[in-house]
Parts: sequence; structure tokens; C-alpha cells
Amino acid sequence: MNTSDFCKDFQWKTSDGGSHIITPWRYDDGDRVVVYVTRHGRLWRLDDNGEAALRLAGAGVDVDADRVQARASSLKHLLGVEWEPDEEQFSITVDSEEKIRQAALAVAEAAVQMMALAALRTERQSSDFRERVIGIVEEVASSANIDARRNVPVDESGTLTVDLYLASQRPLMFIAATTPSRLMEAEIIWLDATRRGEDAYVLVAIESVRKVGLAQYTRANYYTDKTVEFTTPTALTDLVVRQIAH
Repeated sequence: MNTSDFCKDFQWKTSDGGSHIITPWRYDDGDRVVVYVTRHGRLWRLDDNGEAALRLAGAGVDVDADRVQARASSLKHLLGVEWEPDEEQFSITVDSEEKIRQAALAVAEAAVQMMALAALRTERQSSDFRERVIGIVEEVASSANIDARRNVPVDESGTLTVDLYLASQRPLMFIAATTPSRLMEAEIIWLDATRRGEDAYVLVAIESVRKVGLAQYTRANYYTDKTVEFTTPTALTDLVVRQIAH
């Protein structure tokens, strides 16, 4: 593989007002995530120009809501990205050109994580599938005398929750993803736990690939420990039993 091909996915554009980097990541509406770069003397400032917050507001989410603000602010610890509430944008300032690449990646990731909060625009609706699979995992936990708690916040801001948290030797975070947004939220939960060095296993069950999309389902298996399409109670039971036995 020619690793230089990866660089082709990032485009550096220069104009009179400054420069910007077009990244390979996309917002929900299909537009590319763009990071804007301006130079101030010896310093370089990178920001998303408020585009993530603008799209989030367009999706019907109150950007000023406590949960949204808490999550945005927590990304400083995770990514080193500053959340500017007055401007409603993410930014990083670096003191050399060599640091621009890593800073741009951090700003882009923050923007994508912000957009994922579109899942908060409505309360998650209860469904037969969700209750069924949570019940199956609870039964496994009960049989193994393992404490299981529902709707547990798992990030520092208290914004991200798992449907079921099993206090096994290696904690198991279980998520029933009934929508593409919830599946994306599960990926962020896994990334967040990984960055904090938390030794937890993130298991996601979806009702069908058709409902969440093949591309999203395929990606989820890279950004969770395991994402499975629910087939039978026995298959899910066996999977959870094997995991908590480790």
C-alpha cells in the first residue's frame, strides 16, 4: 500500500482571507468537514468556523443546552480542543507549522463528535427490540451474579449513556442501537473510553443492517469492540456469556 495516498484525502486551499483544509470526513448533510487556518505572527489558529454548531442547531438541537455544552467543553481534555461558547466553535492555537496537522485532525474530530449530538434532539423512543435485548443481557448478568445497571452515564460530562452497564471483571457496556445516530453515539462511547484508558468492552446490538445502513454497520465494528445484528436470543446470550467469563 502506498501510504502517501492517504494524504490525497486532505486538500489544502489558500485564499486572501487565509487557508483551509478540506478533510475526508463529512457532516450528516454530506458536506465535508473543513478546518480553517489563520496565521497570527508566530502562531497558527485552527477552527471549524462554527459549522458543527450551526448544523447541530439546524438538526433541532439547542446548542446552549447543558448536555451539549458539557460535552463540547469535555473535548478539551480528550482532544486538546478549546470550545468557545460565545462563538460556538472549536479552535486550537499552535506555535509551529509542524503542529498544524495534528491540530487539524483534532478540530475535525471535535466537529464530527459535536454533530453526533444530533441524537439528543429527541428522547430515545422505547422499542420492543431495545427492551428485548436489554432483558436478555440482564438475565445473563443475573445468572452470573453480576450487577447490571440501566442508563448509566459513561463519559466525564455525563452526556453519553449506555443502555446497560455490567460490573463484570472487565466491565461490559451494552448498547441497543435502534437508529444510525445511536450507533454513532456508541462509537463515540468506545472512542471516549479508549482515550481515557478505561478497560471496558463496548458491545452493540442492532435490529438489522438495513435500519442503520451497511456502511455505518461496517464502520461500527472498527469503532466498538463488537457490533452485531440481533438474530436469536441464544446467540446474544452466548456472546455475553463468553465476554463476561474473561
